[in-house]
Amino acid sequence: MFKAAGATDEQAEIVTEILVDASLLGIDSHGVRALPGHVKNVKNGKIRPDAKITVLKDTMTTALWEGGQQFGHVVAKKAMETAIKKAESYRMGWVSTVSEHIGALFYYSLMAAKKDMIGIVTCRTTYHRVTPYNGREGRFGTNPLSICIPTATEKPLLLDMATSAVASGHLAVMAARGEKIPEGWVLDKDGNPTTDPNDYFKGGLLTTFGTYKGYGLSMIIAALPMFLPGVELKDRATHYQWGHTFMALDPEGFMPSQAFKERTDELIRYVKSCPPLPGKQVLLPFEREWKERERRLKTGIIVDEPFWKNFIEVGKEIGVDVNKEMGL
Repeated sequence: MFKAAGATDEQAEIVTEILVDASLLGIDSHGVRALPGHVKNVKNGKIRPDAKITVLKDTMTTALWEGGQQFGHVVAKKAMETAIKKAESYRMGWVSTVSEHIGALFYYSLMAAKKDMIGIVTCRTTYHRVTPYNGREGRFGTNPLSICIPTATEKPLLLDMATSAVASGHLAVMAARGEKIPEGWVLDKDGNPTTDPNDYFKGGLLTTFGTYKGYGLSMIIAALPMFLPGVELKDRATHYQWGHTFMALDPEGFMPSQAFKERTDELIRYVKSCPPLPGKQVLLPFEREWKERERRLKTGIIVDEPFWKNFIEVGKEIGVDVNKEMGL
């Protein structure tokens, strides 16, 4: 579908891989269900496959890029590759970008961990639909972050989270499935707590996780990329205002990499040795996602009916018979 819309082979492969990886991990909000939307963005000109990445500043350890209207996923993958390359020479690399939406952040922090480095990614998102603690108007996006730490034999220690109580994409999935949400995640358009995810799409607001603590972290993530061009205080809802930070840190700057990874393994095992509460489990960050990946590699990825309809409709617009391509 991407190629039919005008993307190159490389662009189509990068974006598709990132979306499929998210779905395999059970992160359906940022997975293949989003593909038709990205294709439509190509057709309506919001994303331009021919757009160039502009390097505004480059030093031995840092870089500042403007992604323009290029696929955000493509810009992000190249940015983390560059951060890793800088870290291979100077023990740390930091690339900041302003670009279109880049999808789930775990993919990029995990890239660093696969190279035996610590990966840190933050994103200052647009569409200010998250209210500050005790507020009644939006001032932030979901402002997620992801940190991945390499290990020797255990799964990489991986965190990927929005600083809002939930990502808006999860609300779309829950609404499509007719599910209720926990009270406290969303305020309706009148500022009242609600358990209906549809209220968010009717003018409601997200809250930050952990009350004032999540609010503080969201504020920091909003401030990190303020030196990027096009990033404004107020939400203008214009093209490519997503501000990103991609960091790669080489543990070799402090101790042998293998020893560091083995110590991380020891930490994981120490935490997992904690006796659980009755009927509960002590799970690591991302442990459920790793298990879901194993399951979905066997059973496949299920796309909810409303989202599958989007595939069919967008496919018709670009001359692709989705059901035929899928053998249905």
